[in-house]
Amino acid sequence: MDSTAEVAAPAGKRALSPNWLLAAVGFAVFLGAMDQMVVVTLLEPIMNGVHVPLDQFYRAAWVINGYILGYVVAMPLMGRIADIYGHCRIFLLALFVFLVGSLWVSACQSLNMLIVARAVQAVGGGALVPVAMAIVADYLPAARRAVGLGFLGAAAEGGGLFGPLWGGSWVQLLGWRGHFWINVPLCVPIIVIVLMFMARSGERRAEKTSVDYVGGLLLGGALTCLAVALTDDPVHGRPVVVNVALYLGAVLFGAGFFLRERLAKVPMIMLSLFRSRPFAAGNLTHLLMGGALIVAMVDVPVFTIIVLKGSYFDGGLNLMRLTVMLPVGAVLGGFLAGWLGFHRTTALGMFISAVGFFLMTFWTENVHDPQFTLNLLLTGLGFGLVIAPISASVINAVAEHQRATASALLTVMRLVGMLIGVALLTSRGLGSFYQRAGSIPIGSPEYKKLVAGLEVSTFTDTFRAAAVVCLLAVIPALLIGRGVVRRFRWTEIWRAPH
Repeated sequence: MDSTAEVAAPAGKRALSPNWLLAAVGFAVFLGAMDQMVVVTLLEPIMNGVHVPLDQFYRAAWVINGYILGYVVAMPLMGRIADIYGHCRIFLLALFVFLVGSLWVSACQSLNMLIVARAVQAVGGGALVPVAMAIVADYLPAARRAVGLGFLGAAAEGGGLFGPLWGGSWVQLLGWRGHFWINVPLCVPIIVIVLMFMARSGERRAEKTSVDYVGGLLLGGALTCLAVALTDDPVHGRPVVVNVALYLGAVLFGAGFFLRERLAKVPMIMLSLFRSRPFAAGNLTHLLMGGALIVAMVDVPVFTIIVLKGSYFDGGLNLMRLTVMLPVGAVLGGFLAGWLGFHRTTALGMFISAVGFFLMTFWTENVHDPQFTLNLLLTGLGFGLVIAPISASVINAVAEHQRATASALLTVMRLVGMLIGVALLTSRGLGSFYQRAGSIPIGSPEYKKLVAGLEVSTFTDTFRAAAVVCLLAVIPALLIGRGVVRRFRWTEIWRAPH
């Protein structure tokens, strides 16, 4: 990356290379994304730390769901706020909220407070992504803007992939609380660099536009009601009336959101985009992909810890056998999309992931390599293959001035899928385990062996369900369109442009 380009500075002040600002906001995006998934290897010590017994482990869903909810609502809403009050100012505010949430999480002594603290942390973390993209557009010249935005995209994806291993590493050294307060020293250099840019180059003039606060609240209400309704005590469930009220609330909030977006002058999400079949099919595929992906992100480290009796670090390391194939599959999917077409490449990726999950249903406490690693690599490859063709089909389906909105919405759809997936995974998956475990006499001489068998069968059921979701995703994948199809040549990978 060219380091010679500099940001103009007022007289008497030395200009700074925008590379410093790009590195700072990119690292902040990385930290925010990493904290979204870091808890998958920390669930057990977190539950112990906030005194949640094993028979209420289903409530652990909200440690993840609280963050995803805040992330989904804040991402599109805070971008609008930043356009009004200044990108760097709101970026620093978002980082401050993220740090306050991190410190609050590290000090929590109850699960309810932990859930609220995670949501606060996510509001800051979710806001970092769109505001950082706007900062890159402000301070990088047009010729380098695409590279800068690509760097931010890599930081966001890399943070989510590295999170489980990062959490598994720190819990061995500092305990689960240590991971969250360590965010403070990590963010100090980011704050210093952004303040230096603001002091030397000034804040760029903000675009005056309205903020759809009502739309954000309605969307948050709909998702919260839906997530609460899906996350229930698997043994002693809520009264039917309460569940009906929650689902009704989700429908009413959702209907209010759609009505609001149709009437708002500057809507948070442009619903007219869904009139395009490739756009709608791509988002639906991404929604289903997110629901299946979260099963792997949660179950692989938990399977390692509970069934294989591995450490938290082992759980994160095993998950990386899957996540390492996401960028590999993304690159390969980009090339294949130009040969097979967007629809066939996406369908192939979801089918490969379905096969990977199906092979995971044969895992037991005696699973070993190469079976274990090959199954994870195959599943990760399938998820990676769909990234490029889905993104390209959605972006190609909209006008140029709508591409940023379309890209953000595609990310939100995957997060909503993950939100629903976590709720179903913990409440329905654990429900079957608790019900079957309750039928085993505690005094039975084979009690431990029988419970261990139920643990394995519970993971088998969730892996099978994820395989079914991946197969269902093949249907909308085939509707996203062919895109630009041409003959693919392997020599193009290393051929230099003329």
